[in-house]
Amino acid sequence: MANLLRNCFICISSCSGSSDAMARRPFILWLHGLGDSGPANEHVKTVFKSPELSDAKWLFPSAPYNPVTCNKGRVMPSWFDVPELPFKAGSRIDEASILEAVKDVHAIIDEEIARGTRPENVFICGLSQGGALTLASVLLYPKTLGGGAVLSGWVPFTSSIINQFPEQAKKTPILWSHGTDDELVLFEAGQAALPFLEQAGVTCEFKAYPGLAHWMSNKELQYIESWIKSRMQSRIDIDMRTSTLTKPIVLLSIALLSTVIFFAFFFENKPYSSSFPSSSDTMARTFVLWLHGLGDSGPANEPIKSLFKSPEFRNTKWLFPSAPPNPVSCNHGMVMPSWFDIRELPLTAVTLVVSSSSLAIGSPNDESSVLEAVKNVHAIIDKEISGGIKPENVYICGFSQGGALTLASVLLYPKTLGGGAVFSGWVPFNSSVINQFTKDAIKTPILWSHGIDDKTVLFEAGQAALPFLQQAGVTCEFKAYPDLGHSISNEELQYLESWIKQRMQTSSSSSSSS
Repeated sequence: MANLLRNCFICISSCSGSSDAMARRPFILWLHGLGDSGPANEHVKTVFKSPELSDAKWLFPSAPYNPVTCNKGRVMPSWFDVPELPFKAGSRIDEASILEAVKDVHAIIDEEIARGTRPENVFICGLSQGGALTLASVLLYPKTLGGGAVLSGWVPFTSSIINQFPEQAKKTPILWSHGTDDELVLFEAGQAALPFLEQAGVTCEFKAYPGLAHWMSNKELQYIESWIKSRMQSRIDIDMRTSTLTKPIVLLSIALLSTVIFFAFFFENKPYSSSFPSSSDTMARTFVLWLHGLGDSGPANEPIKSLFKSPEFRNTKWLFPSAPPNPVSCNHGMVMPSWFDIRELPLTAVTLVVSSSSLAIGSPNDESSVLEAVKNVHAIIDKEISGGIKPENVYICGFSQGGALTLASVLLYPKTLGGGAVFSGWVPFNSSVINQFTKDAIKTPILWSHGIDDKTVLFEAGQAALPFLQQAGVTCEFKAYPDLGHSISNEELQYLESWIKQRMQTSSSSSSSS
């Protein structure tokens, strides 16, 4: 029976022309901007509603973490180094790091083509830094692709590189979209691409969007959809003309073989067992919410949970949400995943002292946006508690901006939670908010971990939390990590595991005794 089923599946696969379907479908690679992430951009594909693109394969990769010169060497998601922002016509570029990034994009394209996708059905799209990388990747690829769509990007190399463009690459059409009010990658920088591409012999359609700043609009995305669709349509027309009368026979074969498989499974397999574990056995006893840092994403942090190997964590539910895209003041107003606005970086104890005073004008904290973000975290906690998780089994953890939000969310929640773990964070509001902390909230223990060599949120800024929490009556365990910069170490996470485990065991003992 197993051989029969295997042969049936092989036959269906060969008869259905799945390889042809794969070759015909479009592949759309989306490259995000500086400090952003792939998952944070996946909403883009929901705008593409045309039936012609319903089978499109999308890929939203995330850039690796790299130091970025224009952001004072701070490590953040970045495809290549950007020496200066805002970007103007003639701004400095780092061609060496760009060419390294191009290799990674080409590897993705090569892999997709090796799977059967036709080069002319491959479309690369990118915003800002991702747009610059899109242009470089398309013009240096050895084959003609479906197209490259650049949104608010720039030319990432000098004209001396034009002689490296393969003749087939020059045939790939470019769509360039740019907002006239872009203050991060100036409109003039986008326009400078036109003579460059004309010199290279590349066809480019340039579309200006009046009033649009450094971001993408639905209008832009809808035009990209129609632009890709028009290029796909010509290929579909060719495929339709070359189809043969064997299609009805293939469909009949598939139907007959599917029927055989159905009856084979029906008579071969035994009925499913009705003995399932009770909901009380499978319900998570502990809930851990992880809040990422500025410009990061939830999915990028999910490997963290694999480090928690203690048996006590077998029934733990983890959640790694992603911050919404928001303009961030400290990054020139650039839109990126951010829980709340940050006015300046790096954060020092001096800026936090200014923030905590009554003269908080121009302070690094934007309390209104912090409090809005807290509401969203509280909604997540409320949902878990209403689902059966006890408040004392809820743990909030966060890194950097996520650490600051962790602290705010824990101290403003009306109940005592299991704990709040802050990594390389800061106090995101002034001391006047202490009178809003409930008696139950200040009973929630805080674990604070901070690297001594942190250049983004200085170690002294972390230490400044101690007198604040002491004034609020909150218990805080502060752990310093020598030689650690603005990142998380395995040593920190291992201690977090033991810290949570200890509280889980205490909570379990209290429950059993009651």
